[in-house]
Amino acid sequence: MRQAICDLTVELIDFNLILKMHRNKILIVGLKDTDAGKTTLARAMLSYLREEGFDACGFKPMAGNNVWYDYDVISEALSEGRLYGKDAKFLRKASGGDVSEELINPVHRLWSEPPLINLNLPSSFPSIILDRVTLWSGEPRDILVENKTLSFNNEEEEKLLEKLHHRADDIYKIDDLESLNEITEKYYGQAIRSAYKKLLDRYDPIVIEGYGDVALPWSELDDLDLVVGVEPWHISIYNPDKYLNAVKFSIPTYSNEISTRRIKELVKPVKEVEFLPFRSDERVEMLKEKVPLILDI
Repeated sequence: MRQAICDLTVELIDFNLILKMHRNKILIVGLKDTDAGKTTLARAMLSYLREEGFDACGFKPMAGNNVWYDYDVISEALSEGRLYGKDAKFLRKASGGDVSEELINPVHRLWSEPPLINLNLPSSFPSIILDRVTLWSGEPRDILVENKTLSFNNEEEEKLLEKLHHRADDIYKIDDLESLNEITEKYYGQAIRSAYKKLLDRYDPIVIEGYGDVALPWSELDDLDLVVGVEPWHISIYNPDKYLNAVKFSIPTYSNEISTRRIKELVKPVKEVEFLPFRSDERVEMLKEKVPLILDI
C-alpha cells in the first residue's frame, strides 16, 4: 500500500512537471462550425489549471459576434466605450490576474444582420459593422475599422457608438474590400502578435481558443504544445507537429482559413475523450473532470 501511494505521488509530480515544461501553449479548435463547445472547454481547462496552481490565461486571437443575436453583451461593452464578445468575457473571468477582454481578444468583429445590410453593395463585401483592433506594443491603442455604408438607424445605438469613437485612437471608414484588406494587412497581425507576446510574458500556460471550425486562428501559431478539437459528444487530442504540418500542407490548395474537417482527413487524433451533454450551469464543472485525461497523454 505504501509503495502504491509513493507511486501515485511520483505520478502526480511527473504530471505537473510535464505540464510545466510541455503544455505551455494549448490550442482548442472546433470540429464543427457552430456550438462546438470551444469556449466551455477552454473555461474548464483554465479553471482546472488555476486550481492546480498554474497562472493560466485564455487567448482568442480573433472573434466576432452579431448585433442581432448577441445584443446583450454588445450593448454592455458599448456602454463602456468598448467592444468585445461573450467568449472574451468568459475567458477573462476564467483567467488569472488583471487582464482585459481586449488583451485576450485583440481583434473583434461586429457583424450586421438584415435590414442593416446595404443590398447595393457587391455581394463579396462582408456584412460587417465595424472591427475593433487593439495594439499592445507599449500603451494599448484601439483602432476602429467601420463600414461607412451601414448604420444602426437608431438613436440609442448611435449614442453607444459615440462612446466607442471617443475611446478610439484611430478610426478608418471603409466601403470596399481593397481598403479593408489594406488595413487588415497593416494592423491585424500586429495586434494579435503584440497581445500574444504580452500574455506569454505574464502567464503560463496559455489556452488559445479558435473561432468557428477554422483549423488555425492565426497563421503565426507555429510552436504549439497541444491541439485539442471539440464537438458534441467527444474531444480529440492531436499531436501538435502533425496537426500544424497538415494545416500547412492544405493552405496552398484551399485558403488561409482551413476547416478542421479538412485536417481530420489528414491526421488522426492520438487520443479521444468522450463526454455527455450537461445542463448549461453544469458544463464547465463536468468538463473540468475530463481535463486530466486531455493533458495526460
